[in-house]
Amino acid sequence: MTASNRSSSRVVVVTGASAGLGSQIATAMVKRGLARTIVLTARRLDRLESLAQTLRHIDPALRVLTIPTDLADHDAPARLARQTLQETGGIDVLINNAGLGLPTLFADGVPEQLQDQLTVNFTAPLMLTRLLLPSLIERRGTVINIGSAITCVANSALGAYGATKAGLAYWNDALRRELAGTGVAVCLVEPGPIHTEFMTALAGRVAEGSEPNSILDNAKPWMTARVEDVAARVVGLIERPRRRVSYTKRFVWTFRAVGAFCWLFPAIGDWFVVKLSRGRGFNS
Repeated sequence: MTASNRSSSRVVVVTGASAGLGSQIATAMVKRGLARTIVLTARRLDRLESLAQTLRHIDPALRVLTIPTDLADHDAPARLARQTLQETGGIDVLINNAGLGLPTLFADGVPEQLQDQLTVNFTAPLMLTRLLLPSLIERRGTVINIGSAITCVANSALGAYGATKAGLAYWNDALRRELAGTGVAVCLVEPGPIHTEFMTALAGRVAEGSEPNSILDNAKPWMTARVEDVAARVVGLIERPRRRVSYTKRFVWTFRAVGAFCWLFPAIGDWFVVKLSRGRGFNS
């Protein structure tokens, strides 16, 4: 199959597609003609339908399926996988983009909300990938997982969130090695802060329980990447897979430098991160 024929027959699933990075990934993909069928899933059906209409306007030949799904529900991956395979017959690309952030100290976290975060960010992408894996192997497909650069530095305000993304990164690498030789590409994207509704929601949640000068409220333009730029990097992995991709022009290397310092000098690192967190209203 030629590259052009493969593009015209590609079936892609994007989770968390109703807004932010997921919406931009879907849009960039369709503009580049990288899919014949795209499956959009998120909680908000109205947002999905609006995006679907936009995508059909870009490419009238495109088939768009909207499947409203709350990945906090433990049974959601099975329902989503089953409906996707029934409707499409198989998939070529799975983009695990859906994420839930709860910027709070672990001791202050609502147990039910913490459970939802663990399920959406970690359990759901693993289970969805496992259920779709036979199709991905058969079609020599691609799995793209959206991680986070926050894993470089253990931050008390994002402890559970960072743990889910660290777990996702570990599993991503293990799966990539497991599938070596099958033709399936497994990629991890670790963006820093992105100017999206996700970051706005994080800042809003922080503002409810901390001082106005929290680090998320005070994020400067140079700290946050443009969502269109990150989406372009993600979409580029479909044709040119890479093991791990970061948006290096923004804040990612700062996270990595601090993380390396904390690893080399743990006592000083603990002091520095605790002091920074308390100065930003995250610790009492």
